[in-house]
Amino acid sequence: MEHFNIIQALCRSALSVPNSAVVQQVARLKDALKKGGDNKEAKSLESLLASSQIALEMTPGKIKQSFAIGRGDELTSTTPIPVDKETSTPLAEIYFGEDLPSEIPIFEDNIKEAIYSIINEWTKFDKLLEIEAYPASSCLIYGLPGTGKTHLAKWIAKQIGLPVALARLEGLMSSFLGTTAKNIGNLFAFANRYNCVLLLDEFDAIAKLRNDPQEVGEVKRVVNTLLQCLDSRKEKGFTIGVTNHEALLDPAIWRRFDIQIEIPKPSQMVSISLLKKFLQPLEFADNEVKLFAWCLEDSTGADVEMLAKWIKRAYVVDKEMNVSHVIRQFALLNSGRVNEKKRDMILNSDEEFINALIEDDKYSFKQVDIAPLFRMTTSSLSKLKSKMK
Repeated sequence: MEHFNIIQALCRSALSVPNSAVVQQVARLKDALKKGGDNKEAKSLESLLASSQIALEMTPGKIKQSFAIGRGDELTSTTPIPVDKETSTPLAEIYFGEDLPSEIPIFEDNIKEAIYSIINEWTKFDKLLEIEAYPASSCLIYGLPGTGKTHLAKWIAKQIGLPVALARLEGLMSSFLGTTAKNIGNLFAFANRYNCVLLLDEFDAIAKLRNDPQEVGEVKRVVNTLLQCLDSRKEKGFTIGVTNHEALLDPAIWRRFDIQIEIPKPSQMVSISLLKKFLQPLEFADNEVKLFAWCLEDSTGADVEMLAKWIKRAYVVDKEMNVSHVIRQFALLNSGRVNEKKRDMILNSDEEFINALIEDDKYSFKQVDIAPLFRMTTSSLSKLKSKMK
C-alpha cells in the first residue's frame, strides 16, 4: 500500500495517548485494509491496537492495588534515607511521580507489548489472588548502555504508582570489611518498610567485585546477602535490576528475577522514530531523517539522541546547512558512536558516500532522495552514477 509508512506513523502517534475515539477509527482503518486484501498492513495496525488497549486498561482508575502497594509506610520527601555509616553517603536516591517519565521509551512493538503485559498483571490482581498466583515481583532489564533501560525501569514504576528508591550497587561498595553487605541489608530493609519500587542500577558491580581475586571472602558475603535480600522482598514490593553485563551475573542472582527483559539496539524503524522525537521542534524531510538513521545503524538510543543534538546545534548556526557535511563532521568527531565501516563510507569522497547509499538494500535510497542531501540535481547525480560504473 502506497504511503503506508506515513499512515502507520500517524496511527502510532495517535495511539501513544489512546482514547476510545482514536482506537475506533484505527480499528476501522484496519478492517478496511483487511477487506481490501492488504493483510500485512492490517496486521501491523492490529499490533498497534493491541498495545493501546493495554495502555487504556492501565489508566490510574483501573489499576488494582497489588502486593507492592498498601502494606508498608508511605515514602515522603522527609523520610530519612539510610546511609553508609563510614562515609555518610545516602544508599539510595528517591524519585516521586512527578520525577518519573510519563512516556515509555520507543521500542519495537513486540517489546512494548511484552512490557505492557507485565504491568497488565496488576490490573488482574484480584483474579490472580483467587488462584493463589501473584504478579511478578522482580524484573531484570539488560542490554547495552544507552538503550533506555533505566528510563524503562522508572516508567514501569510510574505505571505502578509508586516512588522509586534508586540504588547504584557500585555506590554501595565499601573498602571496609563487611560494610558492603551491611549496606545492601540496610537498603532492602528500607525498601521493605516503605511502599516503593526498588531499582538496583549498575547491577553488574557485584560481578566486577567477584572477579577480584583479593576479594573472595567479601564477595561470598555480599552475594549471599543479596540473594537473601532478594528472597525476603518477595511479596513485599517490586524490585527491578538494571545491568549492561548480564553474562557476568552470578547464576543464582539471575534466577531470583521472575522476568528478564533484553533491550536491543534500536532497529531502523525505532531509530527513525527516535530521531523525529529528539529533533523536535525542528522538522526534517524523510530522506534526511533516513540518512541520519543510516549513519547510526547498530548504534544505541543514546547515540541517536547525541546525533539529534548535534544536528540541532548545526541548524542554529546555519539554517541552510548541508546535511551530508554535518553528517561528515559528526562521524569525524564521534568515532565511537559510528561503526567503523559506516564511518569509512561517510568520510570518503562524495562519489563513494553516494555509492554506499545507492547500494544499501536495507534503507533503499532512491536517487531523488540522495541528490538534495549533497546539494545536487537528480540529473547531476545520474551522470555521476554513470561515471562510477
